[in-house]
Amino acid sequence: MNRLLAGISMVGFFFLTLGISPAYSAEFRVGVVDVQKAVAESKAGRKARATLQREKKRLGEKLIEKRKNLEAVVKQIRDLQLEIQQKGPIWRSEERDRKNKDLRNRKRVFARNEDELKRLVQDSRRELSSRQRKLTNDLIKQIREVVQEISRKGNYDIVIDKTIGGVMFAKKTVDITDQVIKLYDKKKK
Repeated sequence: MNRLLAGISMVGFFFLTLGISPAYSAEFRVGVVDVQKAVAESKAGRKARATLQREKKRLGEKLIEKRKNLEAVVKQIRDLQLEIQQKGPIWRSEERDRKNKDLRNRKRVFARNEDELKRLVQDSRRELSSRQRKLTNDLIKQIREVVQEISRKGNYDIVIDKTIGGVMFAKKTVDITDQVIKLYDKKKK
């Protein structure tokens, strides 16, 4: 609702500041662009998405490897606990103490590895999020430059982002998203 009001207010503001009344709006050239679609469907956007997917897969494989190592430590701990329960009463006290000490050490290693895995998961998420944000922001900046170029060449008085400006409807004739994608891809070759 706030986006809709913002969009309506923005269009009304431009009409008022430019001294154009709705009666003369036929001379007023308006365009709309879906920046999210332009980012997603441009070659650079698809390439960025593929890069992020590869990075996500690489980090996922790293996490799986760490998890397997952690599971191996858990198995060692269970096996040692079982051995202590079954054979502990017949061992000499030195052997029992040595095995209990080994068990405590393995539990510490497990706790350390578990903490490391949690940190790795958090760091991986943060890193992916940061890279996605950076790639998206760079693409949006470049897309906006293309929108400005098309707006100047096409003599548009105003171009509104469909996704932010609260545009509920726009004729296909005022939607310049496909033009933006084509020009952006052409510039990126």
